[in-house]
Amino acid sequence: MEDQPQDENLKGLKAHLNNLVEAVVKAVVMANQTQELDDVLMIRDELHRLPDYLMCEVINDVILNLVKIDADLCRWFIIDIFLRDAQAEGKADVAERINLLIADLQRR
Repeated sequence: MEDQPQDENLKGLKAHLNNLVEAVVKAVVMANQTQELDDVLMIRDELHRLPDYLMCEVINDVILNLVKIDADLCRWFIIDIFLRDAQAEGKADVAERINLLIADLQRR
């Protein structure tokens, strides 16, 4: 019985995270369509305000969703915008991960 409130909290948190991911994906798609750099920079800045463990979860799900929509859009947002200030080595690692994900999705 004690586990039930904790399970409900986890389900609630997961639902909120899913809503956040969905909102970020929609905002990135819209910002790309309007070509408003300030909009995507604002999205990036807001994501960086999350605690690291949440930011990682959200970004991983954003990558999964964006790759399914448009691989180039995913690369643009994640590599060029979100990781704008990251070191080249980190960008290369993420780019490789995105490429592997794209290849995996194409095989299915």
